[in-house]
Amino acid sequence: TGRNDWSSTLSEENRSFFYKSVSSSLVISDMITNNGGSLPGWFTFGKIRGSYAEVGNDLDPFQLHNSFSIGNDSEGNTTASTNNTLLNPDVVNELIKSVEFGAEARFFNNRVGVDFAWYKSNATNQLIDLPLDPFSGFNAKKINAGDIQNKGIELSLKTRILDNEEGLTWDMDVNYSANENTIEELADDVTEYTLGGFDNFNIRADVGGDYGVIIGSKFLRVEDESSPFFGRILVDGDGLPLATADKHVLGSQVPDALLGITNMFTYKNFSFSFLFSASIGGEIFSGTNHALQRSGLAAVTAVNGERADIVFDGVVDDGAGNLSENTVGATPQNYWAAITGRSGNLGINEANVYDATHYRLRNVNLTYTFDNDWLDRTFFKGLSIGVSANNVWMISNELNGVDPEAVNATKGNANGFENLAPPTTRTIFFNIAAKF
Repeated sequence: TGRNDWSSTLSEENRSFFYKSVSSSLVISDMITNNGGSLPGWFTFGKIRGSYAEVGNDLDPFQLHNSFSIGNDSEGNTTASTNNTLLNPDVVNELIKSVEFGAEARFFNNRVGVDFAWYKSNATNQLIDLPLDPFSGFNAKKINAGDIQNKGIELSLKTRILDNEEGLTWDMDVNYSANENTIEELADDVTEYTLGGFDNFNIRADVGGDYGVIIGSKFLRVEDESSPFFGRILVDGDGLPLATADKHVLGSQVPDALLGITNMFTYKNFSFSFLFSASIGGEIFSGTNHALQRSGLAAVTAVNGERADIVFDGVVDDGAGNLSENTVGATPQNYWAAITGRSGNLGINEANVYDATHYRLRNVNLTYTFDNDWLDRTFFKGLSIGVSANNVWMISNELNGVDPEAVNATKGNANGFENLAPPTTRTIFFNIAAKF
């Protein structure tokens, strides 16, 4: 295929852009049978495929030239102001290039099916707002930048475990995917780009790293590898943990893998299905946990209601380089004030970076479909009623009751930063589908 777009939102010199794709597949099972061969009884279908594709994209209208907005001040005087982004008439279209190879096979008369795909895509010439020093008169400038690469695999398994037209039928679908997202290139002389954050904490896209590296302060540790206390957290004379003055990589918001398992049961006119999903790996900073700890409302600040002094498992430096085990206890109030107050408004960031792995029962659905014998006595040609529930049960997560999907940056890409976000909603729907 080949496609050419002309976009009125780009300048006359750059508004025309062409992109193409090519794909091919070989149905192995047909090739065998069409050439006089035969398939084993357990093998039903097999296919391999490959493709290369490019996709172009323009930008929103009125993003080429800065203009003045006319208004009035509090005294009624006419004012003129510009927006906060320095626009650039020379930007060109974005271009995403992707390649994929895959294989599909079905066995036992289509009772079991497997589909595997490997892919790699590169998003180039992305249209982004690059931050500027506000003293320049603008907060950002519009540029083409970046080469963001996604590479990974997708694997799906479809099975019919029970097959009884007059009784119970059970289908199960399993989907697994693993994606590696890396920043190959940003703009000239730019090696990092902030996606979100607050105060001393940031989610960044750094060249050579993941798209969504978590950057912040961490506990100050013994760095002398020859020391018997190597790696231990340092505390001050009051027994309170110390923080680093600079920022460090604390993790990545990108999960290692995603998993979904759907089960569907059909019995006569009833169908019942439910979906388990899992996000495995990745990290997230929880501002909700930080706020609860700082105010003394988190359960961890008074485990089982106890108020005993906390002797932190760390080491203390006497000022001359001599290290020893900490034996000084701190009140819970002083301890959590240090954890949540040192190194900025979000405290020692490492203390509230959690494993973002979570498992949930995402969806449950029950439907009844009326049969034709009943419909023949009505004006309906088809009718079904059902009930479904979404976000049914958080089976397991590490954020002390906070949903890792209730992120602060719902309109951005800083998914590793949760900060007092409202809980995700649990919904129930009643459905009626009719055909006349």
